[in-house]
Amino acid sequence: MTIYAWTISKPGRQSIKNVGHLDELLDNLRVLDPKGSIPRDFVTLNATIPDRGAYTHREAGTEEWSLRWTRIDG
Repeated sequence: MTIYAWTISKPGRQSIKNVGHLDELLDNLRVLDPKGSIPRDFVTLNATIPDRGAYTHREAGTEEWSLRWTRIDG
């Protein structure tokens, strides 16, 4: 199973950094329930996830958040 290093950042909050499987990343995103949409690549189970990437939900105030990931195994 593929392993990713990932960071979820949001202004005014400590970044969440972890290394794990994709389902762990999705679980964290579901618990955080960030405003905006989760990157489409991660929603579709059959999608090919790029080896590395970044996504930023840009919105004024406390609704901005970002995700960065890098594939490290698989």
